[in-house]
Amino acid sequence: MKKYWAFYIPYLLFVLMVTVLLLCNSKPDLHLWITSFNSPGADIFFHYYTYVGDWIPYLIIAGLLFYRYRMALFVLIAQLTTGLISIIIKQTWNEPRPVLYFKQHFPDVQLHQIIGEHLNKVHSFPSGHTITAFALFMALAFYTKKPTVHFLYFILAALVGYSRIYLSQHFALDVLVGSFIGVSVTILCKYYFEKYPLSWADGSLRDAFSRK
Repeated sequence: MKKYWAFYIPYLLFVLMVTVLLLCNSKPDLHLWITSFNSPGADIFFHYYTYVGDWIPYLIIAGLLFYRYRMALFVLIAQLTTGLISIIIKQTWNEPRPVLYFKQHFPDVQLHQIIGEHLNKVHSFPSGHTITAFALFMALAFYTKKPTVHFLYFILAALVGYSRIYLSQHFALDVLVGSFIGVSVTILCKYYFEKYPLSWADGSLRDAFSRK
């Protein structure tokens, strides 16, 4: 696991930073502070980029089938496993999302609104998009050798987490826990996945088509 230090070290710093912010600020104050750094350009970017933690991973999985079955299968397993955990926790806690939380506790506060962004009201904890993004890029990092790419994967995952706060879909705690689930469960999936040789998984759809 040491060879993935370019993902792990920035991630640990990310966890430390968010944890300190959570300990030093109340949930609503931290949310309002983070979302105060907004701009029209960022509104557009995060409105669309957040989908990296939604359906885009499955497009990537489809593309990986033409590269290597093993990689596509592992990414899919990580996505399905973390997705199931996300659903279970969300249904168990069913925490209000920012728009409902502020409406209940601080009705005079106006959250930053983005045109075209539908604000969900429930199932805030943890952030499913953040889980999905960190699971995706952690899984991809396992099949990449370059540290610079590992660091890029962390940045791409962290931006999804930040987008969920920026869009007022989640609180910082939701994102922090979501990132931990995405990373830790994907590491466990990798541990068990490596126990099975799956020699057929070294092929790809590209190989199948080339033989015809």
